[in-house]
Amino acid sequence: MKRLTRMFDIKSKLGKDVIVTFVAQALIMVTFFIVNKVLSNTLGVELYGQYSLIKKNSAVISMVMLAGMGIAIPRFVAFYKAKANNTKANSIVISSLIIVLLVTVLTITFAFVFNNQLETIVIGISGDLKLYYVTLIYSFSICICAFMYSFYRGNGDFLKFNISQIVIQVLILVSCFFVNKQLINVLLFWSVLTIVATVIIVYKDFVCVFNESRQQLKLVDLKDSMIELLPFGTTRLIGDFVLFSFNALPLIFSNSEFGIRQTAFFSVGIMIANMITPLFGFLGMVLLPYVSEQVAAENHQKIKSSVNRLMGIYVVLSVIMTLFVIFFADFVIQLLFSVDYIESRDIVIVLIWTIVAQAVYLLLRNPIDAISKFPLNTINLILSFIVMLVLFIFSDTLIQLTYSFLAANFVLAFLSVVSWYIIYPKFFQRKIIK
Repeated sequence: MKRLTRMFDIKSKLGKDVIVTFVAQALIMVTFFIVNKVLSNTLGVELYGQYSLIKKNSAVISMVMLAGMGIAIPRFVAFYKAKANNTKANSIVISSLIIVLLVTVLTITFAFVFNNQLETIVIGISGDLKLYYVTLIYSFSICICAFMYSFYRGNGDFLKFNISQIVIQVLILVSCFFVNKQLINVLLFWSVLTIVATVIIVYKDFVCVFNESRQQLKLVDLKDSMIELLPFGTTRLIGDFVLFSFNALPLIFSNSEFGIRQTAFFSVGIMIANMITPLFGFLGMVLLPYVSEQVAAENHQKIKSSVNRLMGIYVVLSVIMTLFVIFFADFVIQLLFSVDYIESRDIVIVLIWTIVAQAVYLLLRNPIDAISKFPLNTINLILSFIVMLVLFIFSDTLIQLTYSFLAANFVLAFLSVVSWYIIYPKFFQRKIIK
């Protein structure tokens, strides 16, 4: 904590952003715990397994809809604001919104046309098109919500960024007590609440952007911004797709090979890790626009020293949290789920080590994206995803599948370390960072 205090002066904007974001993410994590506890008990083991599968697949679909703009907006808006070019920053926001809406229409159209082929993959069963279409709506709600978060990150408005997250998460939490045991009601209620809340929260800020741009922006400006955004976003879209498939594919594979009940137990291990890793991802949310600003100022030494100091802290904290879950596995499972999920203990003990790998990856992915337009993260994700696919092919039991997933996560962490400590300095020396 002392090292963090030295790195981030609490009186500086960065220091305040870090503190506000940490507190907000801690609150969000608590609400996530409660939501998961309520649903795991009310839905039952089998239906909770289907919920876990749908939630992961919805994240994948939403990332396709977002088209990589979740990373592009904080990166480019922060960069151009640091250059005092607000016109260009506004152009980036409007252009990215157009891209997201166009890709969303294409994605939903594709999902409708190929519903017979995709239904079983997305929701885990066939013959329930209503649930399938509601899942698409839920995916869209996640997409526009993520767009709002990226908009506030790019503008450096982390107070609104965190408040909006808390508001939406609390709405989701409250709604859990009014949807009974119908999964379709849960997803539909969440979707409507998220969409309405997002529009209300971001409305005034977007009106300001459009009003500022009305006199200054021309079609050619939007065209230039799209040309700049699309290559960056497309490569990150592939990375986002692979990243979210990281958690979705194991559940799809498990469901097809071992059934929905075993998938529910497998999802417990993934879910517990996913409840903890946001604590390590929160700083990355701040680092992306921060590092982009430092890149604009060509202050690369400050970037490297800040991230390098954080590496040791992240590894130590992640190991401590991992060991805590291992030593108190039964207690944690019953606390977050129920006694019905104790059977997942062996899987949880293995999968919880993904926290360490994810901590390293979550720390480094945003600075790596900020320093260069070259898609290092995407390449790392694809390589580690290929490793996971190969290992899955040779996994005949659920525990083998578990170790395969763990190994793929550590491959991703290793490649991220190589990118930061070996490849990044070469980029810097050759002066091709832009």
